[in-house]
Amino acid sequence: MGKERKKQYSRLRSDTGHHHRIMAVMAALGVAAFIPVGCRLYQLMVTQYDYYSSLALRNQTRTTKVSADRGDIYDRNMNILATSIGVENIYLDPHELKQAGEDLEDIAQTLGRILEKDPQWILEQAGDLTKRYKQVGSKVSEETAAEIRAYINEHDISGIHLEPNTQRVYPYGTLAAQVIGFTNDSGTGCEGIEASYNSFLEGTAGKVITSKGNNEMDMPFSYEAYISSTEGSSLILTLDATVQACLENRMEEAIAKFDVLNGAFGLVMNCKTGEILAMATLGSFDPNNYLEIYNEETQAQLEQMKLQYLLSPTDSEAYTAGKTAYQEALTAARLKQWRNRVISDGYEPGSTFKVLTMAAALDCGAIDLNTSFHCSGAEQIPGRSQLLHCWRSAGHGAEQTPQALQNSCNIAFAHIALKLGGERFYEYIEQFGIREKTGIDLAGESKGVFFDKSLITDTDKWGTASLTSGSFGQTFKITPLQLVRAIASVVNGGNLLEPYLVSEIVDAEGNTILKQEPTVVRRTISEETSRTMRGLIESVVTDGTAKNAQVAGFAIGGKTGTSEKIDVFDENGNRVLDKIVSFVGIAPMSDPEYIVLVALDTPSRETGLYISGGVMAAPTVGAVLSDILPYLGVEKTEQEETVLLEDLTGLSRSEAEKILNEQSLTAQFVGEGENVTGQIPAAGTRIPGGSQVLLYLGTETNDKGEIHETQ
Repeated sequence: MGKERKKQYSRLRSDTGHHHRIMAVMAALGVAAFIPVGCRLYQLMVTQYDYYSSLALRNQTRTTKVSADRGDIYDRNMNILATSIGVENIYLDPHELKQAGEDLEDIAQTLGRILEKDPQWILEQAGDLTKRYKQVGSKVSEETAAEIRAYINEHDISGIHLEPNTQRVYPYGTLAAQVIGFTNDSGTGCEGIEASYNSFLEGTAGKVITSKGNNEMDMPFSYEAYISSTEGSSLILTLDATVQACLENRMEEAIAKFDVLNGAFGLVMNCKTGEILAMATLGSFDPNNYLEIYNEETQAQLEQMKLQYLLSPTDSEAYTAGKTAYQEALTAARLKQWRNRVISDGYEPGSTFKVLTMAAALDCGAIDLNTSFHCSGAEQIPGRSQLLHCWRSAGHGAEQTPQALQNSCNIAFAHIALKLGGERFYEYIEQFGIREKTGIDLAGESKGVFFDKSLITDTDKWGTASLTSGSFGQTFKITPLQLVRAIASVVNGGNLLEPYLVSEIVDAEGNTILKQEPTVVRRTISEETSRTMRGLIESVVTDGTAKNAQVAGFAIGGKTGTSEKIDVFDENGNRVLDKIVSFVGIAPMSDPEYIVLVALDTPSRETGLYISGGVMAAPTVGAVLSDILPYLGVEKTEQEETVLLEDLTGLSRSEAEKILNEQSLTAQFVGEGENVTGQIPAAGTRIPGGSQVLLYLGTETNDKGEIHETQ
């Protein structure tokens, strides 16, 4: 009996141990199985909580963006250059339309008529139940929106919704288009001020958050939260709309008068502060319709390209290639008309650059006002392999420093460069900011392309070609703005300024949050040299190549420039001698305040006029100054007697000269014909007594066809 109990007890202990082992194994397996589940739960509930929480919130709520009002852009006189107006977007709710049993055919026909859209397309949008909302109208006017509301109310329609929005408008159209820029369909600034100051202008968008149920339907009596938007700040520019209009109008007149083939560019800047009063690139565009091509010739070419690929739908390869070429050409045309050439494009400044060369040479003592030169029309300059020609093939003869600038003599300036030397020339180039960006508050600024230092300084290795050519503004490129601010420093006492366009930023409450002040970057020349240069620059207008820039009653100074475009070739690869003619004008010379540059890109040779800055650009700048100086409050220095110029065309040389002499005017004849075929200034123009009138007796040709004409 005792043995039996012991056996039973032994078996019980054995079964219990076995059971414990099974339980232990099961527990271990359970724990092992739970570990990945627990890790996954930890991942979902802890490490990825924010992600899945946002997904859940997105699934349960709808967020509607509330656009912020974009800030306005004003000129210096508080004229609105860019603002936003109220418009509305039109949406259809296919689910709501279906539940309400609306007449989709009638809705499609009515909205199609009001919105000028295809009714069949609207019908398709109304029946598309895969989407919660379908937009059928974008940024429609308030008048159009009112008509749609009247239709909704009259027929008690459910499922048509109107959402307030804003549209950017530019009241002055093309005026200063490249400077102001534009906004795209989403309201983001593109190009110009709109892009550069987008973060200030756009403000902060608000939003409305509501709960939604199945099929994206709003849940009645449910959660709703509203976060208000913050209105953008407004900008007050240094631009003056009147000065801008004067500049653009005179440039357009010059383009028409001289048949300028590739547009024009120009600017007006305050010499003392760096404020930009006007900046223009023509041809331009209208930022209200920024995608439209405004050059009629380019537009016609694009239409022809489009027509060609549309007429070859059966040839898929030709169709694709034609469409691609058209789209690339369209993009290029848009980018070209949006481009601000004043800050983005380098060009050969030509003889306008001589102002900087002479200022540098006088400032360091390389020359003085009595330094003598001799120009025979052509000379073999030491270190140059090619014969150097002056623009005047007969030469200027004996001349001193003032006459070298007045005559715009290339040979004299080559010798000035040699006296200055490569090291000092390069040092002054850097002082004048020619190798750096100006720092203007606009995106897309270039700094041009200037010589490597060794080409200028190591004349033993590289010769003097770069040094001498550089002295009169050839074989390198700088931007118009670089040139203008450098010349401004020559006449303002020697201060190189940082140009700017935005003078003040004001928030929605009218508080000034940023105010720009004039910034002097560095000194370029001494005040004494600046005074000397002011007299020399004025003499170019009174006694030199820029007499056509004179303005009655005002002391005007300036420098002409005519340069060949160094990178233009015809279809056969031959270089084309296209020219950019330019003039930089400054007034008043007693206390320089305003500097004006106008450049005309490729005047046509078909006009028969002599292509030069003195003939074409100087009178254009003179006209700009005559418009803006009285407006800007610049007082006349003296009440000069003016003469109303007669029509001299058709008269003989002697007859025309006699009439001019009787009116205390002088004549400069161009060409070899017998009778006068043209005149500058034009008949009916009132000019100061003692002025010179340019009379054409035919087409003058330069017997040195290869020469850069740099007056």
